[in-house]
Amino acid sequence: MRIRLVAVVAAAVVVLGTVATTVYDRLTEPTAAFDAVTLHDPDDDHQVAAAADDVWHGTVRRRLGMRTIAGIPSQLYEVKVGRVFKGGLTGVVTVTQTADDPPLDDEHSYVFATVPWREARDGHAVLAEARPRSAEDLAAPAPDRAAGEPADSTVGDHWTWVSSHLPSSRP
Repeated sequence: MRIRLVAVVAAAVVVLGTVATTVYDRLTEPTAAFDAVTLHDPDDDHQVAAAADDVWHGTVRRRLGMRTIAGIPSQLYEVKVGRVFKGGLTGVVTVTQTADDPPLDDEHSYVFATVPWREARDGHAVLAEARPRSAEDLAAPAPDRAAGEPADSTVGDHWTWVSSHLPSSRP
C-alpha cells in the first residue's frame, strides 16, 4: 500500500511539474503574433476618424527600419505632416505600423489615422487594422462618402467632414 501511495504521489509531481513548465513557457516565450482588438470598422472612415487621436495627411520621407515596440514587430517611417484633420501633429513624425502590413512608399502621400505610443520616442502608430489611405491629391473627388456628407466632396473635404462629425461620447 505504501509503495502504491509513493508511486501515485511521484506521478502527480511529474504531471504537475510538466503542466507548470508548459504554462510558464507559454506565458514567457516571446512571440511575433498578437491579436488586435478593435472597436471600429477599419474600412469605415467615419469610425476610423472617431477612434484615432490624430487624422492627417502626410508624405513619407523614408523608411527607418524595423523595431519591436510593446511586443509588436513594427515598420517605422519618417513622415512629413501636411494637412491635419483631427489632432495637433506638426512637423516630421515617426509613424509605425505592424511588420506584416504592406510597406508605405517613399515620397508617397497618405491620410493617416494614428494614436501616439506611450513612449514619445516610439512615435505614432497607425490605428489597429486601419491602413493609411493613399492620397496624392486632396483636391481629387472622394472615392467614398459618409452618410450626410456632401456629394461633391474631395478627398480633403471627406476627411475634414468625417473628422468633424464624430459620434458623441456622452450617453
